[in-house]
Amino acid sequence: MIAINLIRQYLFCPRIVYYISLTNIKPIYPKHVKLGEEYHNLQDNMLHSRKFKKLNINYEKILNNEYLSDEDLNISGIVDLAFITKDNVIPIEFKNITKKYSYGHILQLVGYGLLLEKKYNKAFEYGYIIFGNNLKFYKIKITNKHKKDFFDVVNKIDYIIENEIFPNSSANENKCSQCEYLNFCDDRI
Repeated sequence: MIAINLIRQYLFCPRIVYYISLTNIKPIYPKHVKLGEEYHNLQDNMLHSRKFKKLNINYEKILNNEYLSDEDLNISGIVDLAFITKDNVIPIEFKNITKKYSYGHILQLVGYGLLLEKKYNKAFEYGYIIFGNNLKFYKIKITNKHKKDFFDVVNKIDYIIENEIFPNSSANENKCSQCEYLNFCDDRI
């Protein structure tokens, strides 16, 4: 099964999928990765005292760091947070960002939403990307194009892994300088 966190990695650079899935290389993580982990831990610790009133969701159940998988969809992952309402499932992604979210973040939401939709047999129409300690958020309406793009990326990742292909990359110098595999990917810069 394809881990949903590989979707964002693939969109950043397909070679990261290769390094994570097909090598035993221990990456050298940049500082922002540790900051992201600390941000997630803080959100988990604050979860019990939050009411999420800003989101205006009348939920029946809330999930936190729940592992989800589905063989038919060929995906798995741990959803940061999700609300289960009477009619809908609403995935939440916590991101340690200060600017706009990426398309990879949206496709992560799609993956979790599809897993939740199947598990709970409820509609998946939107999700949230939450950032900052005071719950700034983006509400993301999910379209059929998002779902199609998600499965296109899943299929590309599956192809790389199944065929053990070292993919081409269109990553630029800015992306490469942030990458934990820069020292192993010597043709980039």
